[in-house]
Amino acid sequence: MASSFEIGIHSATLAIVIAQTVMGAMELSLPAAIYGVLMFFIAFGFGFLIRGRAGVPEEADAPAHT
Repeated sequence: MASSFEIGIHSATLAIVIAQTVMGAMELSLPAAIYGVLMFFIAFGFGFLIRGRAGVPEEADAPAHT
């Protein structure tokens, strides 16, 4: 899960660098820049949605305390 978030962050940065240096076109870096800003909000929302699903046992599955 953490790898997915990290790869997405680095991909946007790499796309901006390639568009500006290799291709020499600032306008080609615009979609990557927009994604670079929006991905933090999308990743936060996705992380918030899935945080309660992993590693939390249901009450019926929890061991009884004696």
